[in-house]
Amino acid sequence: MPERTSQVIRMGQLKGAKIKVKEVKNDGLHEYVTIINRGTVTQPMSGWVLASLRGQAFYPFTDDLMLEPGMVIKVQSGQLEPKAAQEEQGALKKLLWTIGQVWNNNGDTAILFDANGLEIDRLSYPNERVMGSSASRRKILIGGDGGFEIVNDSTPRSKKVTRK
Repeated sequence: MPERTSQVIRMGQLKGAKIKVKEVKNDGLHEYVTIINRGTVTQPMSGWVLASLRGQAFYPFTDDLMLEPGMVIKVQSGQLEPKAAQEEQGALKKLLWTIGQVWNNNGDTAILFDANGLEIDRLSYPNERVMGSSASRRKILIGGDGGFEIVNDSTPRSKKVTRK
């Protein structure tokens, strides 16, 4: 009988999942980004990446992470106790990115990309205008052997129709 092996499945956002960047907190040496699943189905996070737009820093989620409905993930960076970042508390899962600083003190944008490199959600701080007008364009994540790169999405967006 042949040996069975498991295979990692990487996918975009599932219908019924609603993954959002809820908060970016930058308190000097203690930083974190909170991500929540506001949907009704569990989202596999294999191949998904959290990125700092200004700092061009990337956190790829582990292949075994499943974001259940209502579950919150806190991705921590900065100088904190690494052991504290690995614990799970109910619907909150804490993950340690790095003990280095990731988020710019003057403002940055956290972008969440799915396994296909498509932007799922973003949150800027302290406000949208910090990054300039080019930052508001939808982004795509390109990954390769040399790491990741964020590029502007060249797909034209449909214009909203305003009714009078």
